[in-house]
Order: sequence, then C-alpha cells, then structure tokens
Amino acid sequence: MDLEELFGRSARALCHILFATVAMMMEKWGGNLTSWRVEFMRERAVLYAEKIEGTGAYLDRCVGFIDGTAIFIARPGGGLQRACNSGHKRKHAVKFQSVLTPDGLIFLLFGLWEGRRHDMTLYFESGLDAVLPHALVISGVQYYSYGDAAYMLRPWVQASFSGVMTDEQSACNTTMAVPRTAVGSGFKDVKQTCAALDHPLKLKLREGPVGLLYRTAAFVWNLRCCTYGSSTSSFF
Repeated sequence: MDLEELFGRSARALCHILFATVAMMMEKWGGNLTSWRVEFMRERAVLYAEKIEGTGAYLDRCVGFIDGTAIFIARPGGGLQRACNSGHKRKHAVKFQSVLTPDGLIFLLFGLWEGRRHDMTLYFESGLDAVLPHALVISGVQYYSYGDAAYMLRPWVQASFSGVMTDEQSACNTTMAVPRTAVGSGFKDVKQTCAALDHPLKLKLREGPVGLLYRTAAFVWNLRCCTYGSSTSSFF
C-alpha cells in the first residue's frame, strides 16, 4: 500500500501486476529451474566433483547436494491445516526439494508440496529416480548427488550414514558435513534476497501464489549468483 502514491495505482492493481510479472517469468524461463538440464550437468560434472572432493570429502564423484526445505506459512484454512503441519518443524509449512551445486546455483527445484511430506516422497514425486540413472552417467562414469540420512541409497544418490556407526563411518559423515553446509547456505541466500519469504504471516496459501513466489525467488537468486557470485562459490 505504501507504493500506491509512488506509482499512482491501487494496491490491488500493483498486486495483479506483480503476480502477472512473476507468472510470465516462470512460464518463459522456469524450465531452467524445474527440469534437469542434462547437457549442462555433463559439461560441469567433473569440475563440481573436483571442487567438492577438494574440501576433503570422501566422495570423489559428487556433483551436488539434494535436500528438502520448508517454507513456513500462515495457519491455512480450507482443510489444509493438517496437511501443512510439519511434525518435524512443529510449524505450518510447504516443502520444496532442491539440488544445489558448488557454484551456488539451485540446479533443480521441485514443489510446492504439503509440509508434512517426507523428503523421499518429494524425491519420488519429482521423477528424479527415473531421470538420474541415465543423466548422471557421464563418459561411462557414475556420478551422484549427496543427501542426508532421510534419502535411500542409490548409485546416483548417496546418503550419510545413520544409526549405530563405526568410527570410519562417523569420519566419512564429518568430511561431507563441511561442503554440505556450505552448499546448504543457498536456502538462506534465497530468503535473504527476497525477504518477504521470511515472513510466515504474509504467506497465505489461499490468498496468494506461495509456490510461484518461492520459485521466482529461487530463479532471481540464480541470476544474482551468476552475476555477483555467492558465499558458496567463494568457498569452493
């Protein structure tokens, strides 16, 4: 509403302009964010793997990190309260699944999904289990992404050790913790770039396109990262 005087339009009109603009952006360029770009990854897989291994990681063919992230929202109505209640976070949320790479980019984004869903549910629903077996075999070498213990072990998806671990397994987890934390800061960077996403009371499922806004914010972050770099790319 504070922009009404500046632009000479009502708050309602400004909202329509904003939503129409982000919808147009994602319709035109959203595929760069929501689909696995096979050729792009094949060009950069060796570099990604070298940078991650260079931090002391025990995995030598890891090209990125897969994880789910929760976006906290206002308490929803319309029968969505239970579906969006995250027992793990103890808040109402929607979830996205992201694959982040060492250059700071959000390479792939899938969502939105109900906050109570498990990360593996998002993994299967995204179709990655059908895409990655072929997409990550590069020059006859199997590359893979790395996730936390919530993910099932696959040749193309490696996961951290859990349960009762040996000293060697604990050491392996420790070597992967540093690069995983550095890449995971991408989630924080998106919210810092588009700070409105960090105000749950303003994110109302039945009153605005929450999923569209987050996808647009992730896309804008990728543009900013390509232009100015990021803390993740500086680390690697």
